[in-house]
Amino acid sequence: MNAYIVSQFIHRPFRAIAVIGGVALGAALFVALTSLGAGFRQASRAPLAGVAADLLITRPSVRESAGEQKTRGIRLPFGSTEISRDEVAGIEAVDGIRQISTALEIWDFGANQYQIILGVNPDQKEVGPGRVLEEGLVSGRVINREESGVTVVDRHYAALFGLKPGDTLIIDDKNFQVVGIVDQQGGSQAGVANMYIPLTEAQRLVGMNEGEINQVYARINDASRIESIINNITDQMGPISAISEESIVQVMGGVASISARFSIVASLVGMAGGIALAWVALTGLIVERRREIGIMKAIGWRFHDVMRVFMGEVFLLGLSGGILGILSGSGVSKLIGYLPAPSVSINETLPGLSAGLLPSESIPLSARVTPGTLGLALLIAVSGAFLAGWYSVWKAARLKPMKTLHDI
Repeated sequence: MNAYIVSQFIHRPFRAIAVIGGVALGAALFVALTSLGAGFRQASRAPLAGVAADLLITRPSVRESAGEQKTRGIRLPFGSTEISRDEVAGIEAVDGIRQISTALEIWDFGANQYQIILGVNPDQKEVGPGRVLEEGLVSGRVINREESGVTVVDRHYAALFGLKPGDTLIIDDKNFQVVGIVDQQGGSQAGVANMYIPLTEAQRLVGMNEGEINQVYARINDASRIESIINNITDQMGPISAISEESIVQVMGGVASISARFSIVASLVGMAGGIALAWVALTGLIVERRREIGIMKAIGWRFHDVMRVFMGEVFLLGLSGGILGILSGSGVSKLIGYLPAPSVSINETLPGLSAGLLPSESIPLSARVTPGTLGLALLIAVSGAFLAGWYSVWKAARLKPMKTLHDI
């Protein structure tokens, strides 16, 4: 029986290739589109990944005039205003918020450039910029919450100006000693600054009261509730600006949005298209062989014998196409993994946040193929081909031998 099936591949290579090609195309599209969607989802998480946050909240303010923008010295970022201690407590109490941390971003305008300074509470290590200091320390030490006149400097900023622990920087005419160098990896942008200083020190520099900040980093219990959480915070505070995975996907553009949201649907559609092509080829293959089926039944083959032989052939065709498809899809996914994600910066979603002198790193799509995806693609491919061929074989096998031979 196996020899018979092999002989049919040899005698009808074009039909067999068409079936295998259709199944392979569907499986390859399934694997590639699934990995593409996973890559966009991974890229959309990157800006918040370094601070282990799901949400970054600021409050927008009316943008200052051009004349005020030229003012030198320490100030809050343009388009950003303070959030009070009570409002922070209100955010923390919102249902669905698991953990928060706070920070104060300030700008220091010099003669030719400005530098971004982030006031942080280094005790908040689980989420927020404190996590950056804890995990990204390259040399030296981190700052203490109540220290004064000390700073930790970003690695790229330190390399640009040749800074090392023990050196001195001037912020608003005050000397700050560099006690550490820190680096945030992986294309993350939230919580990154040129310099980190104790939160209380940053508040003093801009004349803010204790407890007032302009950034809240939040980790939430259920990602599906993020929109309702933002709405609840807006009801409490009025207009806010929030960055989340969803908002970053929107900034990435239409292709990213579709791929990230509907990758499974798109991949299933692609698989269905490939199986439809295989079904057309299988139907033609069975029609061509109705005479053989008539002869088989005329010499004593029973219905289930014919079904077993032909469905065995269909299974082998589907299996061959599925294996070829997942190999092709895996290759395409590896190529996708070398592509950068669409350029996106968190200052495109939140006012007041800026790249300043921070490095701009492209985020790779990281389109990885999991064994589960490959297994599912192979299962769907083989099952789809099997079901596509079953009806045509069943229809031909149930005909009377005389009618089959008479019609052909």
